[in-house]
Amino acid sequence: KQWYQRRVRGEMKDEKEKEYQKRLEKMKEKEAARKKKTLAVGKKRVDYRHDLHEKKLEEQAAAEIQKQEEEERRKEQLDKLAATVAIDAPYDPARVLRDTEASTARMKESDYVGKFQLFRVVGYEDSAISGDMRVKVEKALRNAGLMNTDYGRHIMKNIAPPMEPRKDMVSTVFKNDNQTE
Repeated sequence: KQWYQRRVRGEMKDEKEKEYQKRLEKMKEKEAARKKKTLAVGKKRVDYRHDLHEKKLEEQAAAEIQKQEEEERRKEQLDKLAATVAIDAPYDPARVLRDTEASTARMKESDYVGKFQLFRVVGYEDSAISGDMRVKVEKALRNAGLMNTDYGRHIMKNIAPPMEPRKDMVSTVFKNDNQTE
């Protein structure tokens, strides 16, 4: 009886193992089919990406060629422009100091000598300053050594200017200071 049970168990084991082997083979076949399908799709994608890469490289090369041609055209145009505006004058450092034709045409010496100032004067001329009585008194006080004394300050304060100041220049800010105290 044990022998029979062992035999039955062995047959069952063999059947299970055969069944397992069949399932394993089916799974391997399915996996191989899936891999084949994936490889086919992958190969298509790789080919597609390769074609895209080749196309991109061709476009870059075309763009580089176009850029070089554009640069050459631009250089040619600049050279033509430079040739049209080039200065055709001999080397002469003394020319820098001479008048130009335009400046001599604008100004004839007989018409303009001493008739205009080169720069606009904003301040006072020395004749106007030396003619002011306040300057003369200040010089005399300074020579006498009285400028920094109360007497000198009183004299300078009471000398009238050569021209009265405008009314809008007179300040009334400190006019009533003595009354408030």
